[in-house]
Amino acid sequence: MKTPQTLYLLASEHSFRLVRTHEAGLASLGGKSSEDFPDVDYRFGTEKQSRGIGVHTERATTTMKAQEPQRNRLAHHAMAALEVQWAKGGFDRIVLVAGPKMLGDLRDNLPKSLSGHVTGELHKDLVKTSLHDLPAHLADVPGV
Repeated sequence: MKTPQTLYLLASEHSFRLVRTHEAGLASLGGKSSEDFPDVDYRFGTEKQSRGIGVHTERATTTMKAQEPQRNRLAHHAMAALEVQWAKGGFDRIVLVAGPKMLGDLRDNLPKSLSGHVTGELHKDLVKTSLHDLPAHLADVPGV
């Protein structure tokens, strides 16, 4: 029986990368960061926010709201890259891997043509995880 070929989109609020199943495990298909897109503010998400116990400062709230459209723009670019890679063929399913907020933006930007191919999601930021360490994290993805 043929092993299903999975296309993984790993995304964070700063970057994304595409990974595929391969005979030897996983193979990288490349990625991009927010700095690669002129419509995504390259400083997005780099400011440290102060956290008080149960208190949001006005600056922190403003910064969080300013990040939302930037995250959505990066999610849009990530989905465009996913769509291009899927069109090349050779895949049976798609798995989305991102933190909760980015995963929501990825869902919002998912093209209808790909929605039926998404078989799993993982609510973790694994963009910087090495290919060698990814299988241990991806083994728990529901639907895969």
